[in-house]
Amino acid sequence: MRGVCRIIILLMVAVLWSVSAFAAPADQSQLIKVGIWDNQQSVLISADSGFVLVGKNNEQLARFAAKEKVAVAMKAGQLAINGKQVQSPELRVQPVEKKADFVIEVNKRRYRGEITLQLSARQSGVTVINTIDIEQYLYGIVAREISPDWPLEAIKAQAVAARSYALHNSKKHRNDGYDVCATTDCQVYNGIDSEAARSTKAVNDTKGIILRFNGQIIPAFFHSSSGGFTENSENVWGTTLPYIRGVIDYDQQSPHFRWSKEITPQELDTLLAKAGYAIGTIQAVTVSDLGKAPLSSPDRGISGRIKSIGFTGAKGSVLLTGNRVRSLFGLNSTLFDVKIVTPTPAAIDVPITDAFGDRGKKKIEINVKPLEQTGLPMDQSRIHRITGRNQEKIVFSGYGWGHGLGLSQWGAKAMAEKAPAGDTAYFKQILKHYYQGVDIVKLY
Repeated sequence: MRGVCRIIILLMVAVLWSVSAFAAPADQSQLIKVGIWDNQQSVLISADSGFVLVGKNNEQLARFAAKEKVAVAMKAGQLAINGKQVQSPELRVQPVEKKADFVIEVNKRRYRGEITLQLSARQSGVTVINTIDIEQYLYGIVAREISPDWPLEAIKAQAVAARSYALHNSKKHRNDGYDVCATTDCQVYNGIDSEAARSTKAVNDTKGIILRFNGQIIPAFFHSSSGGFTENSENVWGTTLPYIRGVIDYDQQSPHFRWSKEITPQELDTLLAKAGYAIGTIQAVTVSDLGKAPLSSPDRGISGRIKSIGFTGAKGSVLLTGNRVRSLFGLNSTLFDVKIVTPTPAAIDVPITDAFGDRGKKKIEINVKPLEQTGLPMDQSRIHRITGRNQEKIVFSGYGWGHGLGLSQWGAKAMAEKAPAGDTAYFKQILKHYYQGVDIVKLY
């Protein structure tokens, strides 16, 4: 019996040892592979100190001095270094002498971490991958997403959102050979040259902190300015996310809080036709009037963002999503009203007769609002008819900038400006306002 107990104890010790031996240290971050250039015919490489290009089997293929420029290209289906083909599907840039702050330059942009060049997934170009600690990755992101001059608590909220978004999407481009890209499809990342001291501090102050819902890291969407009220996820992208709910926003100081764009009926006809909607000369736009949030309307979301909008022409009609119309017409957001107006003259000429009986004209400026067109008496209020009057225009009067989901950056700024003095955890209040029911967790 003692022997059996001794065996059990030894097995338990072995298991505990193996777990402790392979468990990541509490302060360890995660690495992320960023596809900074994809499917390029040629890229230019350099480094701040002497470097070597190493093949897949760790063989040294070429050696270069600090600041020396090296072209890596696709040539006859293989990688080539300065025009000379090599028998390796990938190249790694390594320092001649190990150093902690080794900086690599790719196409005149500087990067921390490691750089790998490989044949693209389509085998038609060179893909450049930056393998980097996720915290250093965020250094190059946060300062581009939010002003580093804003209150630190707002920047910290942005850092947590960006970290959560990156980790949630960390396998988005696995078929391309990396985790995330460096464009707006993921998050815009340009390396060291995008960094700023205060945003770097915000990243460091929130190291490892992420947002979770029901134990899962969330895609913490964010945008510039909602226009007074954020939106439910299903009303923008069709998928219900219980943590992305419409809430009141405090973004009134945003330069894009209100905006307006005018187009002529002829311009609208052309834009629709180019997009494949050949409905003929536009006759009416159908959408309910924008009211005060929260709203309950079949064609608008809780914030008032347009879910669907109709266009009727001489040859037919089409019903489009708000996102489609925003893209087609180059609008700041889907939170807008539609009016059909005819401009009034800025001045009129008035005939006059002077004391000598001479006749003439005097230009008098007038301040009259454009004439807003109304539909036919039997029309519903949501039908905005185009009458064909001279100089008639379609006016989109809107609010906010972006999709309106999750964190509003201008709203976060306003909240942070009213935070209690010395409160270094107020960023959590900001996050819990814009992401409903989430847990704020330190992952590492």
